Amino acid sequence: MINTERLILRRFTVQDEQEYADIWASPNFYRYLGTGTGIPKESIGRMIDMHESSWGYGLGTYAVIEQASGKLIGHCGVRGLPCGRKEILYAYSEDAWGKGYATEAARAVLAAHDARPLIAVSYPENPGSIAVLKKVGFRHVGQEKMFGKALESFILD
Repeated sequence: MINTERLILRRFTVQDEQEYADIWASPNFYRYLGTGTGIPKESIGRMIDMHESSWGYGLGTYAVIEQASGKLIGHCGVRGLPCGRKEILYAYSEDAWGKGYATEAARAVLAAHDARPLIAVSYPENPGSIAVLKKVGFRHVGQEKMFGKALESFILD
């Protein structure tokens, strides 16, 4: 578990399933994730299991909790990709946008996980995510095709 000034980052539990499903129900949550499509409510448990399976070898995906409210607001972590690279990932409910939570959580994850080099990708039309990556030290290296789309690619050495 990691505590920051305003957030708690901890492993997901089955008790997070309904709250996480509520977050995934919003198209604004998933429009810049992967293929930009949501997942059905009945698949949320598998998504939590996937986050849990990311733990080990300096990797892991955290449930991000807003301390003031105790509310689950999203996820942030480092995962391994099939190609052998490691990626920072994060996504937050729309009511958490613009508050600096993504930057705060990403800094905490980077401090806790010495998994460099790391990559990150962002949809070009998601300037908020691009700004977060730059704030935490990633540098832009061009575009990369992933999920059938041309995404902005970043690296942290």
